[in-house]
Amino acid sequence: MDFLARENSGLTRFKSLFLFGVIYVIWTPPIASTVFKQKISIVINTAIDRTQVYDEFEILMSNLVKEGQLIGGSETSFISGNELISFQTSLEEDSLSAAYFNHYTKERIEKIENWCGAKIQYEVIGQTPRSSICKCAQPESYILFTTALNDSGQLDCGTCGKVVPLYRLKQLSPQDRSDIISWEADYKSCDGLQLGCVVGERWGTKQMSDYRSQLSQYGIKICNRIRELTGVQTFYYLHNYRHIPHRKDIARPCPSCNGPWLLKEQWLGYYDFKCDKCSLLSVISPVTA
Repeated sequence: MDFLARENSGLTRFKSLFLFGVIYVIWTPPIASTVFKQKISIVINTAIDRTQVYDEFEILMSNLVKEGQLIGGSETSFISGNELISFQTSLEEDSLSAAYFNHYTKERIEKIENWCGAKIQYEVIGQTPRSSICKCAQPESYILFTTALNDSGQLDCGTCGKVVPLYRLKQLSPQDRSDIISWEADYKSCDGLQLGCVVGERWGTKQMSDYRSQLSQYGIKICNRIRELTGVQTFYYLHNYRHIPHRKDIARPCPSCNGPWLLKEQWLGYYDFKCDKCSLLSVISPVTA
């Protein structure tokens, strides 16, 4: 997959993707993405087996990804001299604060530091110039959302529309956060099939657009779990990209309760459909006739 063009100025609802010689236009919320580049390192001051330390360090990076403290997957670590180094990406400058570590992460960090006879160092070495992280004291709602090109978080704020880092939700357990990361990976895989237009395109599209699909039911279950733990309503987004008459598209009811869900005005500058009863969202297809 070759991402030659990725437009996300924060003023457009589209991203362009160059894939297999074809340009695709992808429907996406108008939110700019801010990330911080982190250098995570530790000096190996003991005679400990380096392979053993390296493997444990890689598991630590994986743990931080599952907690939402690192995004975009875990990049490969490396050893330079006596220093074990990993360059990773986070949503906030303080995403790697010890205040966000769960007990598994703390135990692994302690083990690595004892093995090496040194402390793990965290250093922000760069960032993008824009801010897209939610600063709301108490969001009115959350939205579980991602795309194949998403390079930020999985949970958006229903008040400001910006990303809510998973580690901010103290009520979630490590397993809850891991489930969200797993759902995101599955969703991106389905979206990738749709974009590829070769193998499994219809299946991938159905998984993202049908609320009864295995992927959607997995996501809806996660939304219900977040609402149960936080007391904040959490919406699930249903993909809608199909050739359909505009009048027919806007007339369709909520697929779950069959009630009206077309909004008079877009919510957060993106969503055209919203069912508060079923906590479902969608958009008008960009290819309607």
